[in-house]
Amino acid sequence: MSATPPDAKSEYSRGQGPSDLIAQLLSWRRPPVHPGFSAALRTGILTATLLGALLLVVAEFTTLFTVHVVGESAPIRSVSTGSHDSYGLIPVAVLAVVLAWAAVSIGNRWALVALAGVGIAALLIALVGDLPDAQATGTIGTLQTGFKNASDKPSAGLYLEPLGAIVLMIAGGCGLLLAAPGTARGPRPDIKSADDLAP
Repeated sequence: MSATPPDAKSEYSRGQGPSDLIAQLLSWRRPPVHPGFSAALRTGILTATLLGALLLVVAEFTTLFTVHVVGESAPIRSVSTGSHDSYGLIPVAVLAVVLAWAAVSIGNRWALVALAGVGIAALLIALVGDLPDAQATGTIGTLQTGFKNASDKPSAGLYLEPLGAIVLMIAGGCGLLLAAPGTARGPRPDIKSADDLAP
């Protein structure tokens, strides 16, 4: 006579999807570290994600570009990254850290896919939202002060943004490539099948 552990079939017969990830993240107990991720891989994913998130946060508080009048060396105005993109990279950085934690603790590949997607989103913010303004040229001034030709010159913030985004993309992509096959899809190794438990 064979016996099957309670709930073993229903819990491990199917892979975890996005709804499973959200449910486990909202639970109060901390899930165990998933065996599909080695200690080195867990450390690498978390370290890279924290570094990428830190770069995004630092970028928000640094200068994105400065405005220069043609013929003058000193800038007449500077614009911070945060004021330009409404500090939108801060929630992106927080989300990246949460997804990395979910990936290494729950073992859900959806978290790694989402982590790489967050990196792509941050890169688009930098390249589509900030880069054009950081390289713009035109005329500034009023009728009272006179009009002058001016140009924007990129500063540190514009380089920190894509760097942080790329690091997040690497963290998610490498995690997907290096995680053990079947992570978050097959049964846990410590759960035996019904045939193995048969006398």
